[in-house]
Amino acid sequence: MTPVLRRPALTAAVLASAALVATVPPASAAPSTASVTVDRVDGLPAGEPTSLQVTGSGFQVVTGGFGGLYVLFGWVDDPAGGTWRPSQGGATGTDLRYAVDEAARDNAGYQVFVAFPGSQTAVEANGGTFGEDGSFSATVTVPGARFAALDAAGGTSEIDCLQVTCGVLTIGAHGVENATNETFTPVTFASDDAPATPTTEPSATEPSDPAPSPTAEPTVAAAVGDAVDDADAGGSALLPALAGGAAVLAAAAGAVWWRARRRGSAA
Repeated sequence: MTPVLRRPALTAAVLASAALVATVPPASAAPSTASVTVDRVDGLPAGEPTSLQVTGSGFQVVTGGFGGLYVLFGWVDDPAGGTWRPSQGGATGTDLRYAVDEAARDNAGYQVFVAFPGSQTAVEANGGTFGEDGSFSATVTVPGARFAALDAAGGTSEIDCLQVTCGVLTIGAHGVENATNETFTPVTFASDDAPATPTTEPSATEPSDPAPSPTAEPTVAAAVGDAVDDADAGGSALLPALAGGAAVLAAAAGAVWWRARRRGSAA
């Protein structure tokens, strides 16, 4: 019995499958370049966190696809040449390093995840979702000019952005390499000097100098005491003051004696 050849039927099936694939439009057309804009790239404070508004356009979007984009603050080894890119073999800890953060929605903001629209991982995105046109907008926190980053040994070490070039980088999320979506935008920092402490202006309710208390009428004892003080200071005022005090005392004693005598005469 002569075997039946099924090659034509197989060929037809392959052609039909190819035609079907050709008619399925891509989730989003892959753009040639991606662009990132950062609202502030110069003179960031070295010793305190700063929030940056990062917007992107022209990124490749895979609607319903796994993952998305990481927007990170860190350092790359070759910003001009691009050998840091994961799609070019760049390795985290060696060719690119970024600020350590928790893999959580409510992390410190050093690492931001932007999800593809309709992705099953969109619930994890703390940077929102891509627009269908490949745009996004997210807020990234810069920890300062110095930060801890993963190194090649799997530990952490400090990156000093006053010595090396740091910036905002974007790479494919969840280990998905995507050359189109890999960018680096450098930023600079101000000097490392701590800002001067502002001088506090006196408040309107601040109490003024206390008003002088009313001057009491001088007494004989006070007059004598003042005279003694003056005598100690100058040596010449003691005798007149004592004489005046003695006269006052004599007058007072005379008045008392006169009243007593009148009472005795009346009796």
